[in-house]
Amino acid sequence: MKRWGWLLRWGGTAAGVAYIIHVVDFSAAGAAFSRISIAAIVLAIGLVALNVVAGAARWRNLLVAYGADTRPSLARATVLYFISFFYNNYLPGAVAGDVVRGVVTRGVFGERGATAGIAVVLVERALGLFGVFLLLASGLGVAGAGLDVGGLWIWSTLGIAGSLVLVLALPFARRLAPYLPGKLRTIAERVPALTSTTAFVIAAFYSVVTQALVALAGFVLLHAVDPQVGLGASLLIVPLAAATTFLPITVGGAGAREAVFISLGASLFHMPKSDAVAASLALWLAHLVVGAIGGLLQLAERRSIPRDVPGSEPSTR
Repeated sequence: MKRWGWLLRWGGTAAGVAYIIHVVDFSAAGAAFSRISIAAIVLAIGLVALNVVAGAARWRNLLVAYGADTRPSLARATVLYFISFFYNNYLPGAVAGDVVRGVVTRGVFGERGATAGIAVVLVERALGLFGVFLLLASGLGVAGAGLDVGGLWIWSTLGIAGSLVLVLALPFARRLAPYLPGKLRTIAERVPALTSTTAFVIAAFYSVVTQALVALAGFVLLHAVDPQVGLGASLLIVPLAAATTFLPITVGGAGAREAVFISLGASLFHMPKSDAVAASLALWLAHLVVGAIGGLLQLAERRSIPRDVPGSEPSTR
């Protein structure tokens, strides 16, 4: 099964690359990409990097919310988050880095171990999706008037509701455990209970901040390619494109992200495909650069997966 999983992921990545090759007019896309200034790319990289820092802050608050005995300092959490970002953007599946963070912080939950740490990371994922669809709803409110947005309102509502249901169901995982099969039952039995609503609400706020920073990075690049593209348009395109990174069958959403940029950019804002692809690839470049920083930090680590969390501090509730 493991072999088939890897084949599926690399096959999905290859299909994504093939899709890009099929839809791109490389001369037109190159001309569009050349309109993006170095300053715009640097700003986009900076915004994506800030998204990583905000993600680290969200993670720390969730550790508090779910009763961790200690938590890594913000500096240490940020380093671990950059490393996680590297794995999520350079390996198929977009979850390897999350698993690493869950295992690394297994000591902060005492006897509950890595299962509790990974459960908190899963809550993070759900909150991330919540932030994606909330921003999409905001984009529909800002730029949706007069546009034929089709079923985006429905998808946005379903996405917000679904991610909230997932997050709110996790505190009841232990009660649901007897009804779950095998490994899911074991994991559910060890999911920590929510102990601080305040910390959870702060983490939810950080989820919106993280997605907003990526949306701003996308806006900078889209506006550089086509000055007519406004922030509202970016809030429609970028959050859905960002959601493709949650797909477990590609590297960093390759191909799927470009499909979102093309379909929404062309159908809603009449952008040429080459412009949409150029902006999409520039945003991917920003993610890869930030991920490379995490790769360098990983190389600097004395051990790839430490047994404890240096720089940890007591959890405050």
